[in-house]
Amino acid sequence: MTTTTSINRLLRSGRESLSDIVRQLRPADNAEWTALVVMLCFFGVVSGMVCTAIRPTELGMMGYDTAGHLTVDDMMISSRNMLSWNMRHPLFRLLYLPVILINELLFLLGVNITWPLFLATSVVLVSLSGLFTFKTLRALGLSTVPAALLLALFCSFAHTMMLSFQVDSFVVSMFVGSAMLLLFTTKVHNRLSDNMLLLGMAGATSTNFVKFAFYQILEERDVKATAKRFLMSIPLSCILFALTLPDLVSRLVHRPRGLMYAVMGDSLSFKGSELDKWRLFVENFISEPLLFHHTTGILYSHETTLLPPYPTPWYYLPVAVIVATVVVSVIVNCRRRIIQLFICCFGFDLLMHFAVGYGMDEAQLFCGHWLFFIPVVMGLLLSRCKSVVYWLFSAAVLMTASFLCYVNISGIVHSL
Repeated sequence: MTTTTSINRLLRSGRESLSDIVRQLRPADNAEWTALVVMLCFFGVVSGMVCTAIRPTELGMMGYDTAGHLTVDDMMISSRNMLSWNMRHPLFRLLYLPVILINELLFLLGVNITWPLFLATSVVLVSLSGLFTFKTLRALGLSTVPAALLLALFCSFAHTMMLSFQVDSFVVSMFVGSAMLLLFTTKVHNRLSDNMLLLGMAGATSTNFVKFAFYQILEERDVKATAKRFLMSIPLSCILFALTLPDLVSRLVHRPRGLMYAVMGDSLSFKGSELDKWRLFVENFISEPLLFHHTTGILYSHETTLLPPYPTPWYYLPVAVIVATVVVSVIVNCRRRIIQLFICCFGFDLLMHFAVGYGMDEAQLFCGHWLFFIPVVMGLLLSRCKSVVYWLFSAAVLMTASFLCYVNISGIVHSL
């Protein structure tokens, strides 16, 4: 009886914790439902154009892995290899398990919709990331109109649109990261939310566990409390990660390409001083996530190491406006914990990719880890403006959003 009572209490606690999370993350009113529906339509149209015009085997965009993931003959995202050892993306395939099972069931029934099914999943994840961003802006005290303007800006970013038709870890990372930012802003968390956030973030990209630690440190502000909370956050991730260990043992036994490769695979890619770091920082890491460089299209294939400058200096203007606004907001709001979390997450990416040199030749890809911070950081500055500056700022955001939408959508359309 005691055991049954304990189990029932645990299940009831789990249901209540899950209800708290869902209540916080779901649309709460008509404005949020409207924002979600509009984003689903917008990103659906963008991905629909790509889906109808290009086959997945032809798709090699910006170094993302769509072609490799969705090759039906030997899918990387499938049930037979969802527990394979991967140091860089430990549980990425497992996170796609619901979609995988639906896809394979349909495949057994003779229905092959792998490409549109996974694209639809990406559209949903990116749209929900936008919803979480919109909810975060409103939680910071912004009214619906300025929050909607900043959301429009977020949806116009080059790589936000690109993630709506890319099946990759950065889609999951942005989805979970934006959810974490919302829970951080609203100060809503429990053990279940911590376990799910860590599973999603570190499962998609292993280095994200450091950003999750930043999140808990800034919330607790106490070493012992943070350590205790972090330990209570890892059981779910550890259990699922342990299921990949048999594959690691198998790799260690066979070691066809040596011990280091058996453990790390292709997870290490250091360029050091071989590349111009400043050029990569400006053109790839900062500019490209916001505004496509190539006006001829998005099918860059392997031409991603050194993106060329924009055809005219005017292209740098909206990028400069966004960067300047973010920098000013960071300075003005440096005491806010949400700014401190942004500094930690963005600073960690700079350390990894420019100081250490890991993945530097794909610098523009990693924006999925921090892009959702930009409208929130800008929103903090907007909330402090006086009435006149407030409307001038809103007009600037609207113009910037319009320009980015025009250039980026044009780039997608011209590539089809």
